[in-house]
Amino acid sequence: MTSTLTNGEAISYLLSNPPRSEEKMPGTIRTKEKCPKCAKPFEHIEKIGFICKEHQTVPQRFFIDVYFGKQIKVYSHKSGLILSSYDLALETLKHIQYEIRNHSFDPSKYVKAEISQYQCDTLIAKFLLFKGVIDSQGKLVRDGDKSAIAPSYRKDYKRMLEIAKEFFKVRDVRDIRKVHITDYWQHLRDNYIYSDKTTKNVLDLFKTFLNYVKEELEFISIVPPFPDIEVSEHCFRWVAQKDQIPIFNVVPDRDKPIIAFLMLHGCRPSEGRALRCKHVDLRTDTITISATWSGRVYREKRKGKKSKSVTIPIHPEMTEYVTARVTNNLPDAYLFVNSGGKFYSENKLKRIWHDVRKTASLDNSLRLYDFTRHSFASNLINSGTSLFKVSKLLGHSSTKMTEKYTHADVDNLRADLNKLTTKTIPRLSPAINKIQN
Repeated sequence: MTSTLTNGEAISYLLSNPPRSEEKMPGTIRTKEKCPKCAKPFEHIEKIGFICKEHQTVPQRFFIDVYFGKQIKVYSHKSGLILSSYDLALETLKHIQYEIRNHSFDPSKYVKAEISQYQCDTLIAKFLLFKGVIDSQGKLVRDGDKSAIAPSYRKDYKRMLEIAKEFFKVRDVRDIRKVHITDYWQHLRDNYIYSDKTTKNVLDLFKTFLNYVKEELEFISIVPPFPDIEVSEHCFRWVAQKDQIPIFNVVPDRDKPIIAFLMLHGCRPSEGRALRCKHVDLRTDTITISATWSGRVYREKRKGKKSKSVTIPIHPEMTEYVTARVTNNLPDAYLFVNSGGKFYSENKLKRIWHDVRKTASLDNSLRLYDFTRHSFASNLINSGTSLFKVSKLLGHSSTKMTEKYTHADVDNLRADLNKLTTKTIPRLSPAINKIQN
């Protein structure tokens, strides 16, 4: 809206002294919106605009109701622009009235905007299709690598956006304001038992959707502000090396190679399962981590939108196994296979770890990921390996990502504390006594 509705004194005057009606011409400017604060209809000051007197708010979408042989609703300017301001609606109405007076009015030239194309439920479905989460029939895409969305994440991606779809329903995406985002946040807290982290993920995904509407579809010019949600820092679990060894000893012998590799190289279990013989270079004694399993889909890329392949040295304890496997198999053969000669599935590895936890009397919350990747990084850092080196081994793009593994090792802290004492230092005692005497 223009400044005519931002000056308090002018607003008060116009409300008490509405302009006189001139010659009555066909056509009335209307709005379907209500005040976002009190949900009451806006009051129309003819030729000036709509306003809620109590909250000084104004609508953002308008249409023109005109009778021309039959009732016609005009939602856009002759140029096709949506009537997003009262000034534009007023200008359009004057055009229509001028054409009616001159008998040149053609309703077909005022293209009615298809309101459904701006509705949240329609656009969310379009966004999911755009991202390759669902197919043209609206079903979840499970196979293939058709988008940047990892297959294992597509189900959650769809579920979180379905929550937004149910909340916003047919609301015009162009009308979404900060107050609606705040209401959505409150809706999540009232109706879902989510952690702050999950709530933030749901809101962040809806923000991604709005950015798609802004950047790809150009339906909105700005994305409204979102609330700042403080998420408590996740406590990473890890196992000290001296405690890892007895746990590793209860792993079945046939499964020890893959568990040992994960412990000694720190790659993700999904990346370890995806390794093939062709990823090994025996000449340089290195291995390249460049693929992963995402659910049941094998992807020729590591986890993470910007993740790149990483080449790391092979640990000496794994050299014999890796060499034998690469030498005796074709390049596309998996580096680690189960007792049936097939690659390790996600469920197979979970069952192995479940049995290990049970045998070793470990807490059920300790994941294989904690026992291998988290422990790998934490133990290296606590042994004095630099953040930079650990970052390279983990395939992180920066040391900032690796800082979460800088746990305080109690044994190292105890060694440092032992450097301090309250007792007299023996070699200094004679000198001190001499001075005092």
